[in-house]
Amino acid sequence: MTANLTTAFVAAAMRSRGYSVFEGPERDITGGAADSRNVSHGDLFAAFPGENADGNLFVADALKAGAVAVICSRQPDGEWPGATIAVTPDVTRAVGELAHTWRRECGPRVVGITGTVGKTTAKDFTAAVLANRFNVHSSPGNLNSREGLPLALMSLRRDHQVSVLELAMDSTGEIAELAAIAEPEIGAVLNIGFTHVSKLGSIDAIAAEKLSLVRGLPRTGTALLNADDPRIAPVAAELGCSVITFGCAEEAALRRGQVTDRGLDGTSFDVTFGETTERVNSPLPGAHTVSAVLTAIGAAIALGVNLRGAASAVSQSRATGRARVSHTEAGATIIDDRYNSSPASLAGALEMLAGLPGRRIALLGRMAELGEFEEAEHRKAGAVAARSCDLLVCSGETCRALAEAARATGHGEVRWFETKEEAAAAVAAIIEPGDYVLVKASRGEAFETILHVLEDAR
Repeated sequence: MTANLTTAFVAAAMRSRGYSVFEGPERDITGGAADSRNVSHGDLFAAFPGENADGNLFVADALKAGAVAVICSRQPDGEWPGATIAVTPDVTRAVGELAHTWRRECGPRVVGITGTVGKTTAKDFTAAVLANRFNVHSSPGNLNSREGLPLALMSLRRDHQVSVLELAMDSTGEIAELAAIAEPEIGAVLNIGFTHVSKLGSIDAIAAEKLSLVRGLPRTGTALLNADDPRIAPVAAELGCSVITFGCAEEAALRRGQVTDRGLDGTSFDVTFGETTERVNSPLPGAHTVSAVLTAIGAAIALGVNLRGAASAVSQSRATGRARVSHTEAGATIIDDRYNSSPASLAGALEMLAGLPGRRIALLGRMAELGEFEEAEHRKAGAVAARSCDLLVCSGETCRALAEAARATGHGEVRWFETKEEAAAAVAAIIEPGDYVLVKASRGEAFETILHVLEDAR
């Protein structure tokens, strides 16, 4: 029996739910995709109903790209004898049902990670640390939503011992829905902040949603809670499962000492659990990544690894987090951290930048989904930037407040531009050998389109 999900398994699971299935030859499924442009050979394609486009319109494209199975809401045109096609009235529900059935079939111990910022870094680093002892599956990229997490489970194999999954949300009840599919044994809540407040309405609603992960754990499970976050720490007393709190707070079960920042080489700090203390050397740069490291250590302990083994696995890991480092032809260093931005992640990145040698340049764009707190949070970020960089360059109307706050705090080198293209061109024109340039904005700002301007600077 193959260890992979197969088209035959998909066909049987979908028929058992009463859906129409057109079954092709049995083939291994090695992943899942919801965008036909991202389909790889061996993928299952889910034709989700999108806000801007109906996935059913791209089924043929997905099949031509190598999809071996499709879940859609109407039979595609043409003949596709080599593929297995399930037709269901609700694609999102059907893909979730399939993912849950396959997760049950494989039976891994699941680690679920949520939080306002740092989820993907924590997920990737936890998977890397656990891989020192276990055969580990983890959700690729940021497949973490109602649509994404089920697709992440398409790459789960029967021989995986542990699956590390990221759980995100932008609406009430989403975390509980994802947990019902993944059935985590270990749940980690990293932090609770303002991102998504525009959709959920209040920080209390965000907290309730994030904490639903650990409130729903089985009694035999383990909750990993950030003891330094006042919205998270109190929930420890109400949980019926085991709890490992982490942080620098004196009451934290997994307690870290003072952090030594080693620049882009990572951080070092002592960690104490019970009567044991170990030195941890993390490859993740910036003190703001320490919670991801503690999450990985806590997950390892919950899975039976002792503190020494967990600390050793951290030091041996080569994971580097979401930020990517490149170098310009002029000899400057680009820190590409533009995947996403929020008040906490931006502050952490700026503080990391502050500890680097040479001239420090911050190229910043808008932080999204802050609702009524948008201007206030950008002004706070401006004050942090003022003490963290030698030159602040930002773009977009929202970041005008960030620039104004930095100037008001006393920073004399602040430049604001209407567009990101103008901002990037200005930075490229003055880059010198030895400079460090932090690039950070929310995904919607598409800062990836300006990176080449910086990297090609001479």
